[in-house]
Amino acid sequence: MKPIGVVLSGSTTETLKIQLTLEGERLAREGLLVLVEARRGEDRALARIDRIVPVNEFYLEGDLWSEARRRGLEPPLLEEAARRYTVAEATVLGRPGDRGLEELQAPPLPGDRVRLLGPGELREALGLGEEEPGVVWFGELLGYQGLGLPLDVENITMHVGVFGETGSGKSYGVGYLLELLSRIPLGGGLEGALPAIVVDANGDYMDYHEAYASGRKVGAYRRVYRLVFPGSPARYRPYTLPITISLDGFTARELAEFIITYKTGGVELNELQVSALERALRELEAMGYGFTELLTSRVGLVYETLEDLSTGRGAPIHAQTARAVRAAVEKFHRDIVEGYRVISGRPSLDPGFVDTLTREPGLAILDFSAEGAPGVPLPVRQLVVAYLARLLYKQFTGYKTRGEERYLVLVLEEAQNYAPNPRSYPVAWSLARDYLSLIATQGRKFGLSLVLVSQRPVFVDPVVLSMLNTWIIYRLPVEDVAYVSRAAGGLPAGLERRLTRLPRGVAVVTGQMNMLGFPALVRTGRRSVGHAMGRTRVVETLRRLYGGGGSG
Repeated sequence: MKPIGVVLSGSTTETLKIQLTLEGERLAREGLLVLVEARRGEDRALARIDRIVPVNEFYLEGDLWSEARRRGLEPPLLEEAARRYTVAEATVLGRPGDRGLEELQAPPLPGDRVRLLGPGELREALGLGEEEPGVVWFGELLGYQGLGLPLDVENITMHVGVFGETGSGKSYGVGYLLELLSRIPLGGGLEGALPAIVVDANGDYMDYHEAYASGRKVGAYRRVYRLVFPGSPARYRPYTLPITISLDGFTARELAEFIITYKTGGVELNELQVSALERALRELEAMGYGFTELLTSRVGLVYETLEDLSTGRGAPIHAQTARAVRAAVEKFHRDIVEGYRVISGRPSLDPGFVDTLTREPGLAILDFSAEGAPGVPLPVRQLVVAYLARLLYKQFTGYKTRGEERYLVLVLEEAQNYAPNPRSYPVAWSLARDYLSLIATQGRKFGLSLVLVSQRPVFVDPVVLSMLNTWIIYRLPVEDVAYVSRAAGGLPAGLERRLTRLPRGVAVVTGQMNMLGFPALVRTGRRSVGHAMGRTRVVETLRRLYGGGGSG
C-alpha cells in the first residue's frame, strides 16, 4: 500500500506530525488509523489522525495578500506556484506486539513513511486470530470498508451504556449488538449466545420474536420469548407469556411507598401514610401472610388491620390517616391487581424462568410498547422493572454462592425511567433505581450485566452511570456532550466536537470492551433481522393517498 505521508520533526512517542502526500490529501480523514513504518529495523507504530491542517502560502492570515483578498482580488501569481502542503496531527496508540498494542519506547524518526491500515493488519496488530474466541466485530470503522471494531465479550459484565437522541440509530445499534452476542465465537467452530432480557419501550426488538415465531433462527438462542401485560391483544401469540410478578420479594416499606405514591401520583410522599401502611403490613407479615396473598385475595385483612390500629384512645394511627391509606390500597387493588392483573401467586417472571433462560440460552423481550402494555402507566412498569432487577440480583447471587457460572445481559431501554437522576429527572417512584444500583455496583461479580439505553444520559442516575465501563455514543443533544465525555473518562476533543453532528448509525465506541484501547468512530453493521419499527414510509403513503383515486 502506498505511503500517504511522512513523519516530520517534532514528533514524540505520544503525538505525530505528518506531512501528507497528494494521495494522502485525497484519502486521509480525521479518525483514520495509520501505520508508521520505521526506517530503522522492523518497528511499526499504530496512530490515529486527529486533525488535518491544509496550508497555502498565498492564504496565510495577515500575509502580503490580505488587502487584496479583502477587496475581492486574486493573488497576482498563479495559485499553483504557491507552496502548498497538508499537515496531519496524530495520536500514537502503540506498537503492535505479540499480545496486542504495546507502549512505544522511542518516537518515530523524521522521514518515516506513513500509510493507511489494511483490513487484515488490525487483527494482526492486536494479536487476534481469524475467529478469536470471545471476540465479536462491531460494525465498520469509519473510513475502512470491511474492517470492524473488535469487542471483548468478557468485559460486558462491566456494563455498557448506549446513548443517542431520537433518530440517531441507537436502538438499531443495540439490536445489532444483540445479534453479535447471539453468535459469539467459542473456538473450534462453535458459536454461543449470551442470555439476555430486553425491556423494550417501543417495540424496537419485536422483529426478533416474530422471526423466531416464524421458524427463523436468531443466532444461537434456543428460544426467543415475548412477554406482554395480561391485557395485551398479543398475549395469545406463539412463544408469548403474560407479565406477572409476585409482591413477596419486596419489603413492607417498599410496598407501602409504592402504594401511597401510586395513589398521589408522586407529587409528594406522605410519610404518615407510608408509616401507617408499613406498620399494618408488618403486623400481617408477622402472622404468616405473604404480601401477594394480602393484596390480592386477602385485601380485607389489610382494611381490618388499619381499622384496628386507628380505633380507640391512644391508637397508633390517626383515623383520618387510616382512611387515606385505605383509599390508596383500594386504588392499588382496583388498578394493578384487578385492572392490569399483573400480580400473581404464580408469576411468569420467577426464579424458574431465569434458570431456564440462562441454562438454555435465550432472549426474553418485555414488551412495554403500546401493543404489549396498552394503557399501562409508568409506575406499573417501574414496579415490574424493580421486581425483575431484584429477582435477577438474588438469583445470580445464589448462583455464585453455589459455585455456578451463569451470565445474563439486562438491556434497559429508556433507562432514565427506571434509574433516574433525581436532580434532573424526578419521576413518581424510583425503587427500581435502588436495585439497578446494586446490579451496577456488584452485579458484574456474579455475571449480571447492564446495558442502559437512553436518549438523555444526563437524566440517568449518576451512580449507575459511573459504573458503566463501555460506551456506545450516537448523536447527542449539545447539553449532554460534556456530561457524557466526563462520565466516559474523557474523549479526544475532535471526537467530542462531532458528537452533536454524527450521521445516523455512526457512534463513538470507547471503554473496556473496545479492544483498540482508544475511542473509535464506528458505523453500525447491518442487522440480519429487519427493524420494522425504525422504518418510515411517508412518501409511499402520501403517493397512495394522492395517486390511488382519492379526492384532491
